[in-house]
Amino acid sequence: MIWIVEDDVSTQRIVAEHLKASHFHPVLFDTAEKAFSALRAQTLPSLIILDMLLPGMSGVDLIRLIKQNKKWGKIPVVVVTVLSREESVGTGPEAASAFWVNKPFDTNNLIQTVQDVLASVGHEGKLRNG
Repeated sequence: MIWIVEDDVSTQRIVAEHLKASHFHPVLFDTAEKAFSALRAQTLPSLIILDMLLPGMSGVDLIRLIKQNKKWGKIPVVVVTVLSREESVGTGPEAASAFWVNKPFDTNNLIQTVQDVLASVGHEGKLRNG
């Protein structure tokens, strides 16, 4: 299960379609607050694709909450944004803890990044224990 946290419906749809075509199960959220609530209530995703510029809670704030939690901290995050790392999070730990794809992006490159990140954390996208 891959979560897409993106407020632009068109971007959500395009990314979700490409993930499905690559045999992933996308789950869509249009705000960081909804994704955060789901983290507290649901099975954890294998990966989160996250926009930085969201209404309400920002993507940076969601990354901080994820990385501060022992249970969630190993969830890889692929940031998809028009901002550079420095513009989004500066040089703090949030910048180092996420993979970065700048908008506009090539969807095939995004899917390849997702596959590469999942391969780096364990077989078939399952998070390693410990």
